[in-house]
Amino acid sequence: MLYGFIRSWMAKEQIIELVYTASSDGEQVALKQFSYSGRFQKLPMLFNLLHGQVSLLGSAIVYVVPATSHSKDRSKEIVSQAHYIANPGLISIEQLNSATGLNFEQSTISLTRAHSSLIRYLFALLRNLMVSMTTGIFCKKSQVRHSQTSVFGINLTNWSMEQLLAEIHSQASTPQAPMRQYSFVNADCLNISTRNAQYRQCLLKNQQVFADGIGVRLACSSKGAVLKDNLNGTDMFPRLCQLAAANNLSIYLLGASDGVAQQAAENMQSKYPQLSIAGCHSGFFDSQTHTQANQDVIEKINQSGADILLVAMGAPKQELWLEANKAALTCKVGIGVGGLFDFYAQRIKRAPLWLRQMGLEWTYRLLQEPKRMWKRYIIGNPSFLLKVYLENRQLAKRERRLFARATPTLSKQQLLLALNKSQTLKQSLPMFNSKQANVRRAKFNLALKLQYACKRMLDILVSSVLLVLLSPLLLLTSLLIRIESPGAALFSQVRAGLNNRSFTMWKFRSMYQDAEQRLAELNLNNEMAGGMIFKIQQDPRITCIGRFIRKTSIDELPQLWNVLRGDMSLVGPRPALSSEVKQYSQYHRGRLAVKPGITCIWQVSGRSTIPFERQVELDIDYIYQQSFTADLWLLIKTIPAVIFARGAY
Repeated sequence: MLYGFIRSWMAKEQIIELVYTASSDGEQVALKQFSYSGRFQKLPMLFNLLHGQVSLLGSAIVYVVPATSHSKDRSKEIVSQAHYIANPGLISIEQLNSATGLNFEQSTISLTRAHSSLIRYLFALLRNLMVSMTTGIFCKKSQVRHSQTSVFGINLTNWSMEQLLAEIHSQASTPQAPMRQYSFVNADCLNISTRNAQYRQCLLKNQQVFADGIGVRLACSSKGAVLKDNLNGTDMFPRLCQLAAANNLSIYLLGASDGVAQQAAENMQSKYPQLSIAGCHSGFFDSQTHTQANQDVIEKINQSGADILLVAMGAPKQELWLEANKAALTCKVGIGVGGLFDFYAQRIKRAPLWLRQMGLEWTYRLLQEPKRMWKRYIIGNPSFLLKVYLENRQLAKRERRLFARATPTLSKQQLLLALNKSQTLKQSLPMFNSKQANVRRAKFNLALKLQYACKRMLDILVSSVLLVLLSPLLLLTSLLIRIESPGAALFSQVRAGLNNRSFTMWKFRSMYQDAEQRLAELNLNNEMAGGMIFKIQQDPRITCIGRFIRKTSIDELPQLWNVLRGDMSLVGPRPALSSEVKQYSQYHRGRLAVKPGITCIWQVSGRSTIPFERQVELDIDYIYQQSFTADLWLLIKTIPAVIFARGAY
């Protein structure tokens, strides 16, 4: 606030200026803002918020001309046009939709829901905050709306949904026009294009290629380009059907399994009775160019007289098929649309709008099909962002080289002076500089402390959020444990922590109450090499619920409380029993040099199938190489390890 006050005072005589909008009841409202143009210009609007003239979350502010004796009628007309379902807000759903490329979605429904309860209101604010933070990390300071942006050499057209539909309408309405091919590409498609030269060439030949998904949107933002809309086949399809019904255009649906395209067509025709579906065909046929099956499909499409062909075979197959058969097809528009028929045939449920507004639709797909999608999203998304970072870095280096070449060369006298200076430095004997050594040591210690601070902040943030989000699961698990066998749902055990300091570790009880008494008679059946740790696959002490929660690692969730308290960390060697530590050699005790954790290298590399000596080796390897980024990567790798339960028993 003080910064804005000083900047306004230095820039203009008037520090605070007034702009006008309309409230939800149509009354004109004067909003305060600083007179300078900058980041903190709108801070004085907080005073309007305190007076109840605007909301924290509301409709997008529409500015109006202030009413005067000469412009009173015109002002009333503008105010009536600025219809609000809620007071104008400093934050709006329109801003959220714009940040994630959903400008074509109606904001009124989301805003009405947000104002229906306090929890929904706070959740809407949280969505805005998360999107602002994410875009702030990836966005360059200078953002420009280029007509095209290049990612990995593929030119992405920056259009709105309205422009895309207008282009399709224009092309489909042109008599005897040759087919134009359009493509939507997400992060996975662009990853494929770096490995598949044929697919890459196909995208380069396409009439237009559009950015689909938050990953590509962030990639473009990192290059200083603002995309208008997030364009994809799933959002386009109902709008295209509405356009086709209104303009007497016909659509052919090719792709998906038997009956899916037909069901999607029937569902859309029930919504738009005037819609003409020229035909439907499964995507499971021999799609090689010269096969009879392929020729039969092309003949059916041509005989249907379809104006628009939507192909849902998945990337890159759908784009390659359209490119290979473009000359033989008589339709005017060909678009690869991925798996949208499954959504509109209601075989697969699409992510809710609030999740799409956060750019997290991919998480919903991952939860629906984890075995099929984990590699694409958990490995593919970070891989894509890394490639974008390296591309941006390479382009920046190239720009610096070009700038260096453009700068004037040094004169002969300057070159001689530089040469004499270098020779003098070479002749001088190397000497130990204690000040530099102290500075280097101080930098190292500071970096180490910052690393520990970041690790602790990550522990607190993740553990507290997970404890809140997973509280229903924790309560349900406790109830099931108590129903199956008598005794407490939670099991506490003294373990060795940092520097062998004892602490109480919590777990869900997965065994019967007499498990400790029966351990002695089972020791002879220990399957863990080395005998330091006791593990057997068919342990008779484990309950039915216990077997399930151990397999899915749910039994470890109460340790989030240990993480929040500071006894443990999210990532680190597993805490050992005091009886086990007594058997440790000096080498084994190296595991105790850091806080124990819930997951570490060997937990994502095989878990109980790894011998004890190898576990120690991996733990010590982690200790020497630990870093904040390494912890994040191990947390990401833990997700598929838990989903597939590798080595868990």
